[in-house]
Amino acid sequence: MKKIRIVFLILLCLLVVGCSSPFVENDKETSVSTFSGDTLRVNYIDVGQGDSIFIQLPNNETMLIDAGEAYKIASVINYLNNLGITKIDYVVGTHPHTDHIGGLENIVNTFDIGSIYMPRASSTSKTYLDLLTAISNKGLKVKTAKSGVVVLDENNLKLEFIAPNSDSYSELNNYSAVLKLTYLDNTFLFMGDAETLSEDEITSKIKADVIKVGHHGSDSSSGIEFVKKVSPEYAIIMVGVGNSYNHPYQSIIDRYENVGAKVLRTDLDGNILCDSDGKEVICSGDKDSSSISTSNINLVNMTTPVSRGNDVTVSVKGDPNTTYDIDVIYSSGESKATGLEDKTSDSEGNVSWTFKVSSNVKPGTYKVKVTDGENSASYDLEVMQ
Repeated sequence: MKKIRIVFLILLCLLVVGCSSPFVENDKETSVSTFSGDTLRVNYIDVGQGDSIFIQLPNNETMLIDAGEAYKIASVINYLNNLGITKIDYVVGTHPHTDHIGGLENIVNTFDIGSIYMPRASSTSKTYLDLLTAISNKGLKVKTAKSGVVVLDENNLKLEFIAPNSDSYSELNNYSAVLKLTYLDNTFLFMGDAETLSEDEITSKIKADVIKVGHHGSDSSSGIEFVKKVSPEYAIIMVGVGNSYNHPYQSIIDRYENVGAKVLRTDLDGNILCDSDGKEVICSGDKDSSSISTSNINLVNMTTPVSRGNDVTVSVKGDPNTTYDIDVIYSSGESKATGLEDKTSDSEGNVSWTFKVSSNVKPGTYKVKVTDGENSASYDLEVMQ
């Protein structure tokens, strides 16, 4: 199998201008590596329950698709800083949901931005309006992301939008800017949160080597016929550990695996990296499996993300009739909340805890550690404002 030289940069999402008409029509830590000029790298950055994808193109340009929730933006910026990124040539805000555009205001304010693409879908949320203001203050204009718009087409490298295909939708997810990236013989699809309605409207060829699965693996996306047409080698699901939406759905995982895809998930695999030399694609996660579980302790459910002052429930399945200890480690130290006492699992190995996150806890990502005295498993708890 042909070796692919590691290349790193990242694509960061940027968005609209805050004016009366901001749109203009178109005609975890990683090591720094030297860009070879003939390798494409796609970085699916683990931002919990959200999307952020940074692309290093073989022409030395970069693209960022979305930037996750605002409270996760430090991890995105650190990721890019570790790559030595100061400029992002193309930024795409797929649609105005906070788990996709929440961090884009900071991206716009932090990096030199080339072009910004967003669909003609608006929102009255403060997140969206603040983004428009940041774009306007920087003197940028937003180019409309819609089917038929070509971002780049040169030297066997093409970036084009293949959705949305309609002007109006009742569901904001269907406005998602869907991007198709072709490099020689390899194709990548980035679906945002596009649902089956949008999938069915796509007229472009969608056979792909890699797909960023729509809507975090929900069954509102990834229709049966659509998945069959794509038939990817890799299906990437961007999703948070123990999220309250129960994403991804097992039926969607099965649907992709049934067409021969290897499913990778940011909640299990961490940052996912895909390298292409134009002929072959190799994808892998960077999370050591020991950081997820070093024993028969498996996470069943965890309330995350959670706002300060609210309750969290952590449920795991391990060995039956075994005593388990749980620790929640904040930046200020170990939590002393009521409900974190040792517990004994039932005859099937199930055990759970419910505790309150103090209103004094700073927003961020913290570790929840469960042990049975000999073995342990750690999980990420995301605390919001």
